Amino acid sequence: MNLVTGATGLLGSHVVLKLLQQGKTVVAAKQSSSDLSKIKHCFSYYTKDVETLFNKIKWVDLDITDVYSIEEALKGIEHVYHCAGFVSFLEKDFPKLTLLNETGTANLVNACVANLPDGKAGKITSFCHVSSLSTINNADYEGELSERIFWKTSGKESSYAISKYNAEREVWRGIEEGLNAVIVNPGFILAPGFWKQSSGKIFSFCKKGNMFYTDGSTAYVDVNDVVEVMVQLMDKQIFNERFILVENSYTFKDIFTQIQKKFGKPAPFFKSGKFLLQLGRMADGILSKITGKDRVLTSNTIRTAVGHKKYSNSKVKSALSFSFKPVNEVLNGICEHFENDLKSGRI
Repeated sequence: MNLVTGATGLLGSHVVLKLLQQGKTVVAAKQSSSDLSKIKHCFSYYTKDVETLFNKIKWVDLDITDVYSIEEALKGIEHVYHCAGFVSFLEKDFPKLTLLNETGTANLVNACVANLPDGKAGKITSFCHVSSLSTINNADYEGELSERIFWKTSGKESSYAISKYNAEREVWRGIEEGLNAVIVNPGFILAPGFWKQSSGKIFSFCKKGNMFYTDGSTAYVDVNDVVEVMVQLMDKQIFNERFILVENSYTFKDIFTQIQKKFGKPAPFFKSGKFLLQLGRMADGILSKITGKDRVLTSNTIRTAVGHKKYSNSKVKSALSFSFKPVNEVLNGICEHFENDLKSGRI
């Protein structure tokens, strides 16, 4: 059996679908407050057998901070896909990031190690951990980043990056203790649905006819490519490695332009430079204090908005003879789903 944590999220829901379509038994971890309609909607983008597949899911409530909850969820499990995680670039969320990403991963790894096939408790045979490109970080290196680049801090890393790096360390510790594990480091994951979070926000933003862009760039990848690689790595028993999953890097202007062109909107034309962003950050800070709402512009988000990093995907392409779907094709497909959801009142 396969356990998928974060099963109602953008990536986890796609992992669940892939495993079900392969005829595998899936135990999907959720929170007691999870909205299961999102996973049905995700399925509807790819299949007409939504109800049939959905009804095959075995649901379990999982609190990743509770070791007893984890032990219950792991009963009878052989393969674990750890997709759960918390994303925030707000400094105030550092304790929560540490608890959910680092401590939560440590709890899960510990429980899996205690359930190795040669132990008395169970039979965990494989573990796939979803990390982040933010852990491929070295302050002294300015070239193309690969899996061979190891963490060296500049002191400016986000709390999110630190929590994901420490989570990776917990997985490596598990590997040393006998866990068959593999780590994937996906870029910015593009997927339909989830329009009010993650990459979904970009499409809602561009649909309004955004005029602004920043000078930065980042690496992108199709959600289905991430899922395909994860499942192949587990099926082929490729362990004790980590793999960067990106199609390529693109400027934010390029991405906004492609999406807005698909929506029949003009390309963004007003460049928001670093100075303007810093002014916006100060104004945003004042507004946050007045309204009590979370900040949008922080030092970390500005560094991302104007930064440029290039990542190599050669390792996974070689290991699996894998080809990534071009981002322009991915964007076209997601834009069509967005328009359909808009017409049907789902947005």
